[in-house]
This record gives sequence, structure tokens and C-alpha cells, in this order.
Amino acid sequence: MRIDSLSPMMARNLLAALPKSVPGLVNRLDDQASALPHPLPTPGATPPTSVQMLVAIAANNPIAERRRKQARDVERGIDALDRLHKELVAGTPNVARLREIVEWSQTVPTPPEPELAALMREIDVRVRVELAKLDIQV
Repeated sequence: MRIDSLSPMMARNLLAALPKSVPGLVNRLDDQASALPHPLPTPGATPPTSVQMLVAIAANNPIAERRRKQARDVERGIDALDRLHKELVAGTPNVARLREIVEWSQTVPTPPEPELAALMREIDVRVRVELAKLDIQV
């Protein structure tokens, strides 16, 4: 992705927000920022925030992406439990739903963050209890 028309200040802010694990990216952005002629900003004026810049920052943030994925895993377990509960109230649970819950319980990784790991363990215990009620071992 190419980001055009960045002021030097915006380029520096973007570089500061990016992880330092991509050394080639930092050099290329420095070269682009120094090669483009930009008018001097007026005192007190804030540079406009570019949607392209925000997308680039969000796309290059591995910590936020990892947390987003972990949150999706947790949410998937909660949603599966909720659907199972609705099916149990209505009658017999769907076999596909049971397989989905068993697969989730077996494949979901434990996150390194203690708070999220504790939440994940609580959901997993609840999943195992619901499956044990139906004589299904995980």
C-alpha cells in the first residue's frame, strides 16, 4: 500500500506508531517523506488525519491484531454456548452445533494475557459441563 501526500510531521507520527520489527519499511517511509516537497505548516494548525494513514497503522499493529484474534476466539465460544442453550430449551441440540463446540474446545489456544486466559478457562469449563450433560467427552 502506498501512502501519498503525507506532511513530514504525519510521516514522523506514522513512523513512531509502526513497529520497529519491519526495518525496510521504516527506511522506505523515511525516503518518501524526505523526497516529497511539502509546504511548511502554519503554527497552531494540526495536519489532517488521513484515512490511508489510519489504515496503515491499524494494518501494521501485530499486538492489536493478536488481541483481536483472541477476542474472536473467546466470542466464538460464547456464541456457540448461547446457540446450544437455545437449542436445548427448544428441544434436541443440533449435531453440527455439538461438533462445533467440541472442535472449539479442542482447538482454541490459551492466550498469554492472564485476564483473557482466565476468561477462556471459564468458558471452556462451561463448555465441558454442557457437553458432559449430553454424555460427550472432550
